Amino acid sequence: MTPDNPGMLTTKFWDEARNERLVRPVCGRCNTSFFSPQILCPKCQSGKWEFQKSTGKGSIYSYTIIHRPPDDDYPNPYIIIDVELEEGWRMYSRLIDCSPSEVRIGQTVKVAFQVFKGKMLPFFKVEED
Repeated sequence: MTPDNPGMLTTKFWDEARNERLVRPVCGRCNTSFFSPQILCPKCQSGKWEFQKSTGKGSIYSYTIIHRPPDDDYPNPYIIIDVELEEGWRMYSRLIDCSPSEVRIGQTVKVAFQVFKGKMLPFFKVEED
C-alpha cells in the first residue's frame, strides 16, 4: 500500500473505528504488525501492507497519569497507556473505567470504543479475570 496522499494512510483505521473494529497495518512481505500506519513497513521497508483486524486484547506495557487535562472534556485525572497487543504491535490510548491507584503494568486490557469529542475512539478497559 503506497497511497499518493500520505494523509490517506489513516482513513481505513478511522473508518473501521467508526464501526467499532480495531485494525492495524500488517506487512505483506514480512508479516510485521505495526502502528501507526506508515508508507513503508518499519521492519523491511516494503510498501505492500494492508490493514487487518486486531483482537483488541493486550496488556499495559507502560502508563502515565495526567493530572492537568488539556480541557474540561477530559476527566481529571486520566490515564494514558502504551498497550502491547496480542499480535505484537503497540499503540497509545486512554484507559477508561479504572482508578489511577488500580492501574498496573502487565494488566490485561481489551479495546472499548467510545465517542469522544464527536469521534469514535479505541480506548481500553482492564479485563476482568
